[in-house]
Amino acid sequence: MQTPIEWQEEYSVGVKELDDQHKNLLNIINSLLLEKQEKITGDKLSEIISSMVHHAYIHFATEERYMEQVNFPDLKQHVLEHVSFILKTLELSLKVKEGEGTATNQMELLTYLKRMVLFARSWGRSSLRSVS
Repeated sequence: MQTPIEWQEEYSVGVKELDDQHKNLLNIINSLLLEKQEKITGDKLSEIISSMVHHAYIHFATEERYMEQVNFPDLKQHVLEHVSFILKTLELSLKVKEGEGTATNQMELLTYLKRMVLFARSWGRSSLRSVS
């Protein structure tokens, strides 16, 4: 069983706008985790994924703006990671949709999203916080 990810203050990057967006993305991912336990339908999954991609796109644009303001090193690489996240999420969500939301496809998507959350929070602590 997948367990929801709870926001912890140690995940903060020290920028309220970005922290609020991170919390929102966590809430969306958690809704996927909770829906999974209720045998999510393809339509509901598509709705949640669309919301997540939309919010991630807004968040990435905001984060990149902050990074540009502080001349963040490796900004280009980080932007590529954002693009990769969006593409991989869309790829996995398409697999889920085409596969009628099979448990294997759903688990692959959820595992990927949780792994990305873990990566993002460790990155946030070590990178943006140091320049904010």
